[in-house]
Amino acid sequence: MAKYPLIKTTLKDRLLGGHYAEGLPLPSEPQLAREFEVSRMTARRAIDELEREGYVYRVQGAGTFPTGKRFRQGMFRVRPFKEWARHPDHRTHVLRALTVEATPEIAAVLHLEVGDPVTYVHRLRTAGDEALVIEKRYISAALAPSLLDHDLASESIHEVMISLGVPITRVEQTLEAVNLRQEEAELLRVPPGTAAFLLRRTTYSGPQRVSYVNYWVRGDRYAFQDSFEP
Repeated sequence: MAKYPLIKTTLKDRLLGGHYAEGLPLPSEPQLAREFEVSRMTARRAIDELEREGYVYRVQGAGTFPTGKRFRQGMFRVRPFKEWARHPDHRTHVLRALTVEATPEIAAVLHLEVGDPVTYVHRLRTAGDEALVIEKRYISAALAPSLLDHDLASESIHEVMISLGVPITRVEQTLEAVNLRQEEAELLRVPPGTAAFLLRRTTYSGPQRVSYVNYWVRGDRYAFQDSFEP
């Protein structure tokens, strides 16, 4: 089983918890490799992902540094899947849908044990000929064992879960600006490194976490809007 997700999760927790002082470098890749008893390449992959997500930045010859605290501001809502699907030019393509074992990172997010069954759904949303949104979703398989029997190209996963007796009672989400890796860039048909939005969403049924999803959204085709009373 890959070890880099555990390294990434541990480093992210340290970064968000202020373990690493701003302006000072993180431990080097060889130091991390020794700490976690992994290869230098595995440690580098964890750092690469943290850099892509904006938690750290590299300075050639000086090391890897924390970007500092992220400011949290306001609230925003995203249109439900059923509203997206109503448009005649909108399509959802299921790239993969299968049961996998929970990695350390996914297990930590969904409060599962490493290796527990998780339903993984990878979808791509398009409008006409344009690819707009990538979705990678993880759901506790024990809570919705028949989810994969449904037509996930046309049905809302939230509504399917409700029909299976798993009401969605709360949603937590964050929105960040990121630069696309090659994998996501190829799916969205833009150059690697293109700026995009990364929307992370965790859904709850009562106190239980039931789903975790990442959406990569083209920044040149989407704008997020909300209104509120000051």
